[in-house]
Amino acid sequence: MISKETTIPCRATRHDLWRVLADTERFNREADLAPMKLEPDPQGAARFVVKSQLGPFAATWRELPFEWVEGTRYGVRREVISGPIAWVEIEVELTERDGATDVRYRMTIEPNKGALSLVVGPMLGGVLRQIETAIRRIDDRLVSGAPPAIVDGVREDALAAARDALVADAPERVAALADRLVEWIRTTPDHAARRLRPFALADAWGANRRDVLELCLAASVAGLLELTWGVVCPSCRTSAAELPTLAELGDGGHCDLCDLSFGVELDRAVEATFQPAPAIRAVPDIQFCSGGPATMPHVVAQAILEERGEAHFVVPDSADRYRLFARGGAVTSIDVSEGAPEHVHVRLGPAFDRALVEAAPGATVVVEDETGEARHVKLERLGWASQAATAYEVSTLETYRRRFSHDVLRPGAAMRIGRAALLFSDLSASTQLYSREGDAAAFRLVQEHFDLLTGAISAHDGAIVKTIGDAVMAAFVDEVAAVRAALEMLRAWPAFVADNATAEGVALKIGVYAGPCYAVTANGVLDYFGQTVNLAARLQGQANEGEIVVTEALASRLRDVDLGEVAYSQAYPAELKGIDEAVQAVRVTTR
Repeated sequence: MISKETTIPCRATRHDLWRVLADTERFNREADLAPMKLEPDPQGAARFVVKSQLGPFAATWRELPFEWVEGTRYGVRREVISGPIAWVEIEVELTERDGATDVRYRMTIEPNKGALSLVVGPMLGGVLRQIETAIRRIDDRLVSGAPPAIVDGVREDALAAARDALVADAPERVAALADRLVEWIRTTPDHAARRLRPFALADAWGANRRDVLELCLAASVAGLLELTWGVVCPSCRTSAAELPTLAELGDGGHCDLCDLSFGVELDRAVEATFQPAPAIRAVPDIQFCSGGPATMPHVVAQAILEERGEAHFVVPDSADRYRLFARGGAVTSIDVSEGAPEHVHVRLGPAFDRALVEAAPGATVVVEDETGEARHVKLERLGWASQAATAYEVSTLETYRRRFSHDVLRPGAAMRIGRAALLFSDLSASTQLYSREGDAAAFRLVQEHFDLLTGAISAHDGAIVKTIGDAVMAAFVDEVAAVRAALEMLRAWPAFVADNATAEGVALKIGVYAGPCYAVTANGVLDYFGQTVNLAARLQGQANEGEIVVTEALASRLRDVDLGEVAYSQAYPAELKGIDEAVQAVRVTTR
């Protein structure tokens, strides 16, 4: 066995260095290490079989999951199947030093034959020198704040033309971000450019998430970016598959990393990602790592649980929601609270021996294997804010529905949405309107009222799904946003009537409801069906002129939100057609 290590005194903070070094895909490229070809490995604790180079030697190995403690250390073991080496272990540890950081990088190798030690030792020294050079270069860049370099292969003429097309077509608030996106395309390294996540980019820019999502959609229309759909594992939250269109979605997904099969829900398991259009910049599909800590920012710690062995986890000091996840799908929740035990022991068979673990802040949780099978276990932070722009949220953008109307589910497919907020509106006295004003004038009024409703819906992050006669069905991410849009419609209605003499005696009636439903392709567009849709439509049918009807549960939530001057009726049992039990409903009006 040969082991070598180096300690690099760095000037950057531990937080900043962890952010870069834990992004092992980026770091391995920076250190000029060899690319990898990965194949899933369904056996044992390993997740992938990797073909690559170990120094000058071609090798194939089983890559075990990375082990880490957030912000402090990480490591990985590679069990070589073919090659001159039996196994390799890599360990990286960051230690604070008076506001700066010491980075210790250690490699341990077991040669297959003793004679190879004469070759492997110098090879190991050469690799460590590469690593040290890369870490020093990263440290210098972090401390100096040096701007990112312009990457190779960007076609500046095509980039400028596509940028101009974007600015000419996009709303002003979106067009204002165009130059930042152009800079991102020109400077982002290949590994990051292959998967632009709009909400992550918005958070990094300090910009509005919906604006950046709309920017990326508009950029796809202009030829700057390409839209793809990622099927996201509910545990590791990395992409288990990348698809060019929604039509290619299946009913379920499988994550090789977690050995977990899961249902595909459009508001949880499918997210929009983007990459530069090939005509602007070709991004090679090359991997340099199987996945380190940066790929799973919600994971506090990950460890290999050996067969009949133990793994130790230290719960963070902060009171938050956590859980343990074992490869294959076993989970248990961790409730962190003062006064709970400081040392907890749990056993893991096909499932954990308890559904809930109570632990004190900073407590040690020991997991013991009872299956005789090695697998990795993660301590996950459940309160972590997702940066996934889900397919359902994308579908609530008017830009998407207007410019990507061709991107729909395959015929006959029905994809579940865990929670959709739906608004239905209708016009009162519309029959009399047609009789009184005639078809042409009535039709013109209905179209003008659609413009009013569309503006309110878009202003509150919703999109019209369809119009049915003089009624509207709209979708929102959140039901409070749907109610805000409805209130804006009601408040604008008197002025609309004053400007349209034919609208005299006509009023809005609105219903809002949120719950699970299914997305389908109907009449060539993305539509929704299910009991939630029925309830939203039936609540609208309960509304009188100038009213929004919601459930009592939603009304209770609304009372804690600043909606301006509104009034609530007493809850009453609404008998809704097609609904077996009465629904407790509340009428909401403006004052």
